[in-house]
Amino acid sequence: MTKVYKIKVIRYIFLTFILIFTLYSSSDAQVNDQKKSAGARGDSIVVKLVTIGPGDELTSWWGHTAVIVEDKTFDVSRFYNYGLFSFEQENFVSNFIMGRLIFWVGAWNTRDALAHYVSLNRDIRFQILDLTPDKRVEIASLLAENIRPENREYLYDHYLDNCATRVRDLFDKIFDGQFYQQTQLKSTMTFRQHTRRHTDRNFFIDWLLMFLMNNSIDQEIRRWDDMFLPEELERNISEFNYLDEAGVRRPLVKSTYTFFNAKGRKPLPAGVPDHWPTGLIIGITSGVLGFILATGFKKNMRFMQSGFAIYHLIIGIIYGIPGLILLFMSFFTDHIVTYHNENLLLANPFTFLLLPIGIGMVMKNTFCLKWIPTLWYFLLGLNIILLILKLFPAFDQQNMLSISLILPLNLAMVICWIRIQNK
Repeated sequence: MTKVYKIKVIRYIFLTFILIFTLYSSSDAQVNDQKKSAGARGDSIVVKLVTIGPGDELTSWWGHTAVIVEDKTFDVSRFYNYGLFSFEQENFVSNFIMGRLIFWVGAWNTRDALAHYVSLNRDIRFQILDLTPDKRVEIASLLAENIRPENREYLYDHYLDNCATRVRDLFDKIFDGQFYQQTQLKSTMTFRQHTRRHTDRNFFIDWLLMFLMNNSIDQEIRRWDDMFLPEELERNISEFNYLDEAGVRRPLVKSTYTFFNAKGRKPLPAGVPDHWPTGLIIGITSGVLGFILATGFKKNMRFMQSGFAIYHLIIGIIYGIPGLILLFMSFFTDHIVTYHNENLLLANPFTFLLLPIGIGMVMKNTFCLKWIPTLWYFLLGLNIILLILKLFPAFDQQNMLSISLILPLNLAMVICWIRIQNK
């Protein structure tokens, strides 16, 4: 190899090395510039978790969650709301009945959104989040991506996929699963107990919801699951510490403050309400009323006979209609929390038969009068079967409230018809 040729080879290798080094340095610098740019943008962003207290409407009893993203550079503040739905959306009623309710996320002007919740007299609390600039950009980008038409809709589930769980999952994503890992301790409550703290305000709504839901909401859950409730998301976020990019552990919440205090609202009970004694009183009272009317019916007192017939009609409405609804929801819808429900042994379509039978009794229909005792014996028999099944661990549904309300009534009516038949 000639000397000139060697020099050319060395020069070629040297130039190639310089080119690779230059490209690498340029690429590295470009990435760094992008990071600096994102960081600079992130410095102007403020992220706040918003927790909104319960309202007056049933759908608002469990509170609400939203995220505010403020960009100081452009003086823009957006209120990201995962709890949007419309009664006017296509097939809303049928989707609701079948358990296929579609919710979506949208972005509102923050000032207008807060004014709306203030007008509804609902508590509004803020938690300002201590995020690195890159994380602020990331969460802002994810929220902006979520409100795109192709991404915004989701199938709502009260316990597993709602406005609070969507925000919970968003935070877990930007922290690479750290939030999930830190919330795996056993919860102090079940889904049912959490629910009943919020339905304590109305005995009859509490009874109806507890009647319709099965034992799936009585199972052990984790703190991660607690966060279907906005107040639980707020509490867990306040206790969360994460490892940042530098390996430093830091609390997520920088500061908190109350934006609006609702006036005249009672605080949520800390414990689970015990409504079964009230249910027992109502059940016994209903049974005593039936016993009095049955006594008059046996003595052929016209007014009492009509009253006893109407009594059956009313029982058919009050307990029979929920029984029909429960049967339909258990077998023909996507409401999985109603499947395999023990309460079908308490009230069911046979209970609903008391409605037409009551009408028949008013009209003194002999067929109705003949078969009404058999129907009551059958209903009480189903109740007794349930009590026997409750001795087995598999039948662990927490339905003492339903039992306390219905069993005394059915027992009283069986006693009444035994007395009527033994003239």
